[in-house]
Amino acid sequence: MKYSLRIHKGISLLGFILLISVLFYLTYNTFKLKDEQYQTAEEALISQRYTQSIRNDKIFPGGVAIIDRYLMENIHALEAAYVQDKDSFENYKNRLLDSMFNALRLANTMDSLFAQIKAEHELRDNLQYLLTVNTIQLVFKDLHVVSIFQANQSGEFLPDRLTTPYGAYIGGTLEKPLPQNQITNLTVSTQADYNYWIGFSLYADYDNRTWNIFKLMMPSFLLALFAIGCVVSIYYITYRNWLRQKKLAEMKSDFVNSITHEFNTPLSTIIVANKNMQNDKILADANNIKPLTKIIERQSLRLQKLFDQVIDITTMDNSSLQKESGDIHLLLREIITDYNLKISGQHIDIQLNAQNQPFIIELNKFFFTTMIFNLFDNAIKYNDHVQKRIVVDIETTDAAINLRITDNGVGMPNKEIEHVFEKFYRIQKQGNQHISGLGLGLYYTYQCIKSHGWTLSVTSEEMVGSQFTIYIPYKT
Repeated sequence: MKYSLRIHKGISLLGFILLISVLFYLTYNTFKLKDEQYQTAEEALISQRYTQSIRNDKIFPGGVAIIDRYLMENIHALEAAYVQDKDSFENYKNRLLDSMFNALRLANTMDSLFAQIKAEHELRDNLQYLLTVNTIQLVFKDLHVVSIFQANQSGEFLPDRLTTPYGAYIGGTLEKPLPQNQITNLTVSTQADYNYWIGFSLYADYDNRTWNIFKLMMPSFLLALFAIGCVVSIYYITYRNWLRQKKLAEMKSDFVNSITHEFNTPLSTIIVANKNMQNDKILADANNIKPLTKIIERQSLRLQKLFDQVIDITTMDNSSLQKESGDIHLLLREIITDYNLKISGQHIDIQLNAQNQPFIIELNKFFFTTMIFNLFDNAIKYNDHVQKRIVVDIETTDAAINLRITDNGVGMPNKEIEHVFEKFYRIQKQGNQHISGLGLGLYYTYQCIKSHGWTLSVTSEEMVGSQFTIYIPYKT
């Protein structure tokens, strides 16, 4: 059984991991899809308006004049430096680019243009932009192309605050440009000697892009969580029911084995006694007959008791008890007197501690008596002491009578207490195998208490004993 449980637990854990993996995969792909589709309408509007504004220009309205002033006016000097001395060329073009980028930043008209775009299309105020130059290439004589600036290879002339992974900073307040929020990426070139090619990009995005995307996908995410929760709950309920059914099947099997043993013992004795009564030598002496008939009588009564116990439990499950008023103090005295006759000659002491006054309650005397007998039987069966002791106490409160039965038996582990009232349940403990029974005594007791409308609590300590407390509302 333990091996089977480990397999089922392993399968359950694997299934749970697979479900979480599927959820993560779906969430990740949903996030990517939302990220790609995020603000697509805004991007289209901004791209269209921006492209129109720089149709005959570069970077921003008025930018081409600044670029031409620095690049076109110095292109022949740059070519000469490139041909004569590469170090001189590097210093020259770095100074030139530094001056050009500073001039572009100072003359940047993108702030006003972007504000106009937001106002025209009623875009939110927290929409920010970033404008960068990605690449610059000079075209010398015979279309010889020389790169003088490349993103991520900006050189020492640009400070860190003016560099991004996508090029030199020109304008805007967007701090983290991503490929997903790129509005446009343009490269302007001319196939002619002594010219230049320039590439620049515009990015736009709202604050807290990631959080906004998570909010957009939250319904799908919560629905996926709910679905997984339902699957896990159904699996858990199924698994728990399977355990209960498995446990019930095992208890029924134990019950069949136990009841077979319990019934076989008196039946075997009756059969042997009956065979002896058929023996001519025994029949010849009348004195031999009476002991055999007594044996048959006792074993028959034992069989009847076993049958009655099962039948009584079925009756209690399906019908209400017939109750009558009775003095519980007087009834307990009678029960203890009768039980003492049953255990006469054994080292068992049963004490009743109660005030000498009537305690009138509504109860079924037959079932109450059998219930107390079962508690006494258990207190004696599960007791290794030579001198066994049972103490019965009656205490009263304003609304109830507390009937407490304490023994000095072997006690029970705390984890077993909640199970001992289950049908056919028997504590599997080393040294208990010799104790006979069907596992119905405490189940019968609990059903009796429940049918009367009473409540029960149990405390127990191993090798010290157990205490059963029955709370009985009383009638004065």
